[in-house]
Amino acid sequence: MKIVTAVLCWMTILISMTFAYGQGNSISTELSMHLKSQIKQSKLYYPKSVKRYYDQNGFQPMWTKNKEQLKQTWEAMMLLDCVLQFGLSYADYHPRELMYDNLRTIINNPEKGNIAEQVCFDVLLTDAIITLMNHLHYGKFNPDFSAKRIDRITKTTEFNTVVKLTKARWDINFIEAILTAQPKSKAYVHLQSYMRLIKGQYVGDCYETPESEARKMAINMERLRWAEAYTERGGHQRVPYLTCEIKDGLPVFYEDFRHLDESLEAAMYPINKRQPLKRREPALSYIHLKKE
Repeated sequence: MKIVTAVLCWMTILISMTFAYGQGNSISTELSMHLKSQIKQSKLYYPKSVKRYYDQNGFQPMWTKNKEQLKQTWEAMMLLDCVLQFGLSYADYHPRELMYDNLRTIINNPEKGNIAEQVCFDVLLTDAIITLMNHLHYGKFNPDFSAKRIDRITKTTEFNTVVKLTKARWDINFIEAILTAQPKSKAYVHLQSYMRLIKGQYVGDCYETPESEARKMAINMERLRWAEAYTERGGHQRVPYLTCEIKDGLPVFYEDFRHLDESLEAAMYPINKRQPLKRREPALSYIHLKKE
């Protein structure tokens, strides 16, 4: 009887090992096929960067692998929930697909889903975080750095989002590591801090800020990203055209004497919110920056 029990035990272990191995191979194969699909790639903002990220990791899921490694996954989802605090828009980070209920089903009830759904969620979350980092660093509508140009960056000497994300995954403070993508200028830091207050702490209370003022701040944060990214790349230092700054802890607004805010606001806040601008340069008259 003991011999039979031992044999059954070993058979169970072997079957489990075979299933796990086969599932791993299936996910890897599914990921590889997913990233080779032109249709699937068309849904990504940075398809080449996403492919490089999974290629260096053996085409294994990075966010939905197992329950024991979910801390950064939840943190990544929380970051996407807070994009308004950075003057950005929810619509640009796959909000319809990246839902908490979908993630919970994939992790807690894998029998209710399938490998294709898991792979899709994993890839879209990677694309969303890469997109967020690029938007924080370069800005979404940077006239010097389009999404296609940024997607081709492979040098480690430049701001390489794949390299930065890989390092962030090893950092204990994952969120802080992601947010280092932002400009370091005082003007930007002050605007971002104030935006965090009005889109986080002050929401729904008596300190609520008019949406027009919040948009004005977001517009100027975008221009400050352009200026720092250009200078960082080795260009001459540029002074951004600003129509809003934070002084003594409060926003100060200036006249838009070049009449440039309207076009940038239209690009950042399209009227049809269900169809956000994707990989399209706005019809801006010129760079919105001036030489020092």
